[in-house]
Amino acid sequence: MNGHLNFEEGWKVLEQGIVKCSKILECTSTRPTVAEYMNYYDCSYRMAVQKQDYCREMYNGFKTTLSDCVRAMVLPHLMHKKNDSFFRELVKMWSNYAIMVRCVTGFFSYLDRCYVEQYKLPSLSDAAATSFFGPVFSYFGDEVRTALLTMIRQERDGNNMDLKCFLDVMHGICRSEVKTLMQNAVLQDTYDYYSIRSSEWIVHYSLPDYLAKVQESMEKETNRLAYYLNISSDESFDLCLQAVNAPLMETYDSYASEKQIGGQLLLQTYKTVEEELLDRCSSLTLGGCSGSNSFD
Repeated sequence: MNGHLNFEEGWKVLEQGIVKCSKILECTSTRPTVAEYMNYYDCSYRMAVQKQDYCREMYNGFKTTLSDCVRAMVLPHLMHKKNDSFFRELVKMWSNYAIMVRCVTGFFSYLDRCYVEQYKLPSLSDAAATSFFGPVFSYFGDEVRTALLTMIRQERDGNNMDLKCFLDVMHGICRSEVKTLMQNAVLQDTYDYYSIRSSEWIVHYSLPDYLAKVQESMEKETNRLAYYLNISSDESFDLCLQAVNAPLMETYDSYASEKQIGGQLLLQTYKTVEEELLDRCSSLTLGGCSGSNSFD
């Protein structure tokens, strides 16, 4: 190909490469040959560096074509599946998709290094995560949230779960534009969980022991949410103040008021525990919580 390469001609070549790689979703071994791979890369590179470049069009086409592949080849596999069966199929399709994306992004590596970085856009890997989880959440949002929240509750209550599969999916979601939807669901479920626990704990523990449970729960959930949501400990701590500390202390304050416990004693007890909690949480370390990178 010599001279100017128009978008329609060039994209036709690149789209063929994406479609060829999409067969990975069906667990076939069909992948581009070395010659085909270099042809796709050369096509993408030329369209990015020529005088009239098509970087924006390629970036948008990359996202749209992947979304179309997910709708056509992933969503049908999730139909009519429930509970564990649904989650296992989701894990399998996400794993296959991650392999596919590693292959496809190679065609567009120059675009990722230059155009994406220059305009501060989501990386191709992050855009690919949105192209997967956007359609999945549109059709199966309730099923995905239910599966993941059930696993979090199981782990929180001391039961075993498939942590690797859970983190692969959760960290993929956290790279996508549906991250906020999942994070809000986790926070609401956490709030509900500790609202129930607070009613149980307040009648089983003395007030100092109850506050010790608040402190313990804050520490555990700060680590847990940072690891699961792939966020910093500071971000996690702030979220836990809303989802953990708030319901527990609402019950504590209500109980203390009902029992007419002296205000000064209540304030002093709370301040003492709060100071200890803040001091301990400020030194939390989250070894290995940077999260898995499914595409790297």
